[in-house]
Amino acid sequence: MADTTFQNGALEGRDLPEAGEIKFRPIDPNHTNILMIGFGLSWLALTTAWITLNLIGTIQSSLFTGYSYLILPIIPVPFIVVLCHIYTNRCGYALREHDVHYKHGIVWRNEASLPFNRIQHVEVERGPLERLFGLSTLKFFAAGGGSADLRIPSLPEAEAAKLRAFVLEKAGADHDDA
Repeated sequence: MADTTFQNGALEGRDLPEAGEIKFRPIDPNHTNILMIGFGLSWLALTTAWITLNLIGTIQSSLFTGYSYLILPIIPVPFIVVLCHIYTNRCGYALREHDVHYKHGIVWRNEASLPFNRIQHVEVERGPLERLFGLSTLKFFAAGGGSADLRIPSLPEAEAAKLRAFVLEKAGADHDDA
């Protein structure tokens, strides 16, 4: 008779298997433009409100005399541009034999992995700015989730369609093996 005793021993750090180096592919550089347009539109709305409140006299300060209040909204713009470039350069995705990975972030770095055998649906999404640049977002849905478990933004349209077909084929093959 086979021994069916359940054991769940602790692993020491030295006993952990090596994960290996993952080679991430960069997302399309036009992602920077999409981010800058999005931030720019938000910043334009805030700047319009700021200038309007100053013009009607709601905001009064000895710091802002004359038209000096017009300079304040311009100060963050170079920082926004630089941060958008850095963010895009730190984004990347990778496909391995059994899973898909995506990394992003500047200060708070995030790296997510999703095994193919958990993927039930893959969707290609194209917002107005992505369509403008010929890009797509690939959204992966796993079992039991109502929203996307993993998103890879700013992929060229043809590459997104190719990746979607590949992942669905791998996910289907993994489900057949189970």
